[in-house]
Amino acid sequence: MDFFELMQKRTSSRKFTGEALTEEEINQILKAGALAPVGSNRYGNVHLTVVTDKALLKKLAEASQIRRSNTKEMAAIINNVSNADEILEQANSYDPFYDAAAVIFVSHRKQDLEPNIQWCDVTSVTMAMHLATVEMGLGSCYMWFALDSMRRIPELDHTDLLQLPEDFEPLLGLAVGHIEEPLKERDIDPMRIGRTFL
Repeated sequence: MDFFELMQKRTSSRKFTGEALTEEEINQILKAGALAPVGSNRYGNVHLTVVTDKALLKKLAEASQIRRSNTKEMAAIINNVSNADEILEQANSYDPFYDAAAVIFVSHRKQDLEPNIQWCDVTSVTMAMHLATVEMGLGSCYMWFALDSMRRIPELDHTDLLQLPEDFEPLLGLAVGHIEEPLKERDIDPMRIGRTFL
């Protein structure tokens, strides 16, 4: 598919079939991440962790399940999410990873050489993998809430279970899996982001 068709099919998928991903599918997604631009070509500053272990994902979800009980905060966070009402109605069964077949955590080396460039790097890598899933007919969704919840509730920070290299921290994640219905091109207003020409 051409670039604009791919972009119009791109969406945040939050309902997965539960079907496992093949090794080839995972490797294709990781390859896309490796093709993304990273500041000053410092690819050694980025690390990808693929988690398919449901017990591990459940542990990584604990902080977000506690935070999710604040319905006022949740309503403000998810007011544009397509299944917001469904999420708000969930109790302890809330899963920030949406029962995806895999979650790919994108981590970056802690550093002060170029402050905040880590956000550019991990976003670039995550977006490349996200677009690859569209091309492959899979669904995916950025994962922020679970990691942010662990940062906010340190006693429930289980990111050590990701066995990251020393001095790395997980900043973003991408939930990936098979979806029941194929992605469809959406009619998107090209003016939805403000513009200024100087």
